[in-house]
Amino acid sequence: MITKRSHSKRAITIVLLFLSICIVSTAGLSYFITTDHLQAEVERTNMSLLHEVNEKLLLVLKAIDAEQIQFLRSRDMWAFMENDSADQQEAIDINNRIVDLLLSNDIIFSIDLYSYAKKRWAQTNPFQNQEPGLDYGWITAFEGYKGFYQIIGTRKLSIDESKTIQHNVMTLIRSYPLTHAEGYRKGAVAFNIDERSIFNLIKNAIDPSTGYIFITDAQGTIISHSDKSLIGSQASGAVWSKQMSEQDEGRFSTRISGIGRTVFYMKSPYTGWEIISVVSDSELSKPLVRVRNTLLGISVVLLLLAVAMSAAVNSWMFRPVNRVLANVSKQLQQYRAYERKSEHTAEDEFGSIERSLSHILADSDRMYRQMRETQPVIKWRLVMDALIGARKNPGELLPSLEAIGFPLYAGQMLAMAAEFDRKSEIATPQDLHLYCYALCNVAEEMINTECLGVAIEARDGLVVIVISFADSDGEANVLRVLAVAELIKSYVEEQFKRTISIGLGRMTQGMETLQQSYHDALSALSYKMILGGNTIISSEDIREPASGEFMRLLGMTDAIVDSLRLTDREKMAKQTERWFGEMAASGAAPDMIRQLVVQFMMKAAKAVGEIDPALLEEAPSHRLFDLLSQYENIRQLSDHVIDQLGRYAEQIGEKRSNRERNDVIERITAFIDERYMHSDLSLNYLASEFKLSVSHVSRLFKEQTESNFIDYLMDIRMRKAKELLAGTDMLVRDVSGAVGYTNVNSFVRIFKKSTGFTPGEYREREQASQKDPE
Repeated sequence: MITKRSHSKRAITIVLLFLSICIVSTAGLSYFITTDHLQAEVERTNMSLLHEVNEKLLLVLKAIDAEQIQFLRSRDMWAFMENDSADQQEAIDINNRIVDLLLSNDIIFSIDLYSYAKKRWAQTNPFQNQEPGLDYGWITAFEGYKGFYQIIGTRKLSIDESKTIQHNVMTLIRSYPLTHAEGYRKGAVAFNIDERSIFNLIKNAIDPSTGYIFITDAQGTIISHSDKSLIGSQASGAVWSKQMSEQDEGRFSTRISGIGRTVFYMKSPYTGWEIISVVSDSELSKPLVRVRNTLLGISVVLLLLAVAMSAAVNSWMFRPVNRVLANVSKQLQQYRAYERKSEHTAEDEFGSIERSLSHILADSDRMYRQMRETQPVIKWRLVMDALIGARKNPGELLPSLEAIGFPLYAGQMLAMAAEFDRKSEIATPQDLHLYCYALCNVAEEMINTECLGVAIEARDGLVVIVISFADSDGEANVLRVLAVAELIKSYVEEQFKRTISIGLGRMTQGMETLQQSYHDALSALSYKMILGGNTIISSEDIREPASGEFMRLLGMTDAIVDSLRLTDREKMAKQTERWFGEMAASGAAPDMIRQLVVQFMMKAAKAVGEIDPALLEEAPSHRLFDLLSQYENIRQLSDHVIDQLGRYAEQIGEKRSNRERNDVIERITAFIDERYMHSDLSLNYLASEFKLSVSHVSRLFKEQTESNFIDYLMDIRMRKAKELLAGTDMLVRDVSGAVGYTNVNSFVRIFKKSTGFTPGEYREREQASQKDPE
């Protein structure tokens, strides 16, 4: 009997040891496989954040660079850099252009110009000396710089007379002319970019509670950081090394103040800067800790289960195993009824096993439900990575999408962007999300009848749809996309009682170039402001505006400003509506239209300020572009502009009704009207003639005529020039002298800027209109 029990205990021990090894091995293997996958996903997410930060920086810096190139190509720049006899009007023009640039882009802190040829210097810092100081050492350095442009890291710019207050700026320098190298360049233009604005673009990429982000140059000098006292200092060896500047991107682990950290870095190919994020290891390892704890709990449960099973086997050694299994199966089916019993006489030996198995099955069911609930999040992340270019490897993305139930073909693909019209009429953001969710389901159902696709909500009210095709028949696939888009639009209108606008991108060959199709779709969708809602817009149908169209359309606003000064509201409204019609017909992009409106509103505000600076309180702010982006169609934008101009006209009328005319100014204006053709007519001449100081004449003139002397004289001369060009056959040279300009080139330039036409073009236009009254 003793021998029998000994053998029984030995068998139980072997079984228990075997089960323990199986459980521990399975849990350990699952842990390593899962943690490796999660670790790679966390690292990939952090690197994707750095790529998104770099994209935002590139968009901002390239936009500023484009403005700088356009600025360098202007006629005003030539007058400053090369012209020996730059007149007062040219100086005013270049100053106005600089002010317009600063008002339209609040990231640009200041602008500096230096002419190597004429030793001239112009800058927007009122506290700088007449000659460049220590803050402007770039002038000498760039003269011998081997290249056409240079980006200087953060430097401190003095902004007060005592030079004790300094502001951090990053400087973008370009040569004048654009393609002249060292020894041949005639000047340089520097755009000083506000470091705080640059840091505001990147700071939200990292949660401050988990880490921080900053930028260094190629030598490791900090050029942007939340702690402004560190700017200009060398980054510590713990977060920067020479090896980083030799690699495009990567990561490494380190310890800072005794705490484990992971440093992610990438080099911007455009600037050469290093974008660095430092994240706490404890934050990175949180998902791994949760997995470890979960597996540990499961292992403990299984070990307890093994012990219980061993005890059961010991008690029922001589009973058939199939009876135990049959009893467990029966009891599992009756578990819920068994738990509701309030009393039972005796507990079955397998009760603990049965309850443990029931809990395991419940946990398994709960984990399955959690996986189904997180499926939309995983789907959104994978599709967005493909759309923004964070992941371009189809061998990684396509199997992942197929694993969660959204397979795609690896051949031709196309992105569509669908947006609900009149989103402001939808009651709550939650309702808008529900509409988008329903639209995603409808789109996927319609697409998957013939091909394969997936749809996600990219942002509030915007749904992005990706369609993939098994064959490579591009023309036939484009027709299929148009048919599907029309079906989706019609279904939404019939079932949701709402309308949507859809932008179609270009067909791409695989997922590697899907990012371009997505950008094309967004660009096409933006044209609904011009074409109206409830429409399908293809990127192939967008027409590029003609060269010089921006300046032509901007020149049309001079007549509207003239009507504003005259407070002719009816004429002003008609001219504004005609102007918006011209913009829509020209094929101008929506962003170009908004930029034109910004420039026009600043011009109108300037005209109001000339009448009375106090009226500028109602002038548009430098955030006007963002304000205008809220209007969905060009009609709403036109109505807003007309309303704003109406308020300006009302203010001007009230100001004029309360203003008394000055007798001296009346005599001065009469004097100018009689002698406008004299080329030497100036403020000094008027002051001498009327026995007044120059400053007093200038102040009285501006207060009473709502214009400065130069503009008033130029308006008279241009009006007389128009009469001579339209009513006589005088040569342009003779017309120039007749209205007070000794330099015919200056006359032609001023006339074109005032009217938008050269004198010859204006004469031909007037003669044609007289022959054809219609």
